[in-house]
Amino acid sequence: MKAKVFRPHLDDVERLSYGKKASKRRGTGSRYHCHRLNQEERRLFELAKVSHFLTVRGNGYRKERKGSPLQNIWRQRSDALATLAVCVEKRSTIDAVVIDFSTLRVWDDASFVAMIVNNVLKAKYPDLHELVVEDAVVSSLIQTPINWDAIKTRPIWAINERLITIPCERDVAKSLAADVVKEGSQFILHEFQNERIDTTSHAIKQVIDYDGSDDESIDWNDI
Repeated sequence: MKAKVFRPHLDDVERLSYGKKASKRRGTGSRYHCHRLNQEERRLFELAKVSHFLTVRGNGYRKERKGSPLQNIWRQRSDALATLAVCVEKRSTIDAVVIDFSTLRVWDDASFVAMIVNNVLKAKYPDLHELVVEDAVVSSLIQTPINWDAIKTRPIWAINERLITIPCERDVAKSLAADVVKEGSQFILHEFQNERIDTTSHAIKQVIDYDGSDDESIDWNDI
């Protein structure tokens, strides 16, 4: 029997990105969490749909909205698709790849964290693997309990993020993000929603085939 968890509908995610109310899943949005995108944020959002990871300047914070609409809407979309929310934060000195496991909505994400750590970091980026292990980032995440009641019933903005943040050089960030997405596409979640299976079968194939060399996905000199 499939476990059912709260997930937004993709149509509602798009509506929120235009500042409209969710019409298919009540409670998806919140007046206290910004989701409406401006023109530049929408451009980056559309690019992220192709590369399957988001890229922002810094953390995407917009002062007039007192938050990051782009980060918020990307987390909503990732939740709707039951995938990792992967983001490259482009910083002044060194970039960071941020992986949010909360959008998987599972009662125990240790096995999925292990897949990313072992199959991506340890196998392909040993220096970054060592950094993450030394900083106890992974052990800290795994030891943080998951509120299963919240996972099952609350919208994503009301659920704590479960993050692994990996500082890395700019020329590494894009390939690392693509590798994380590709590995994440292999996850098997017991709480698959029918709409996720219906709407993402083609997207999953795109992720598997994606080699990180799509120059149209992100213009690094333009963000």
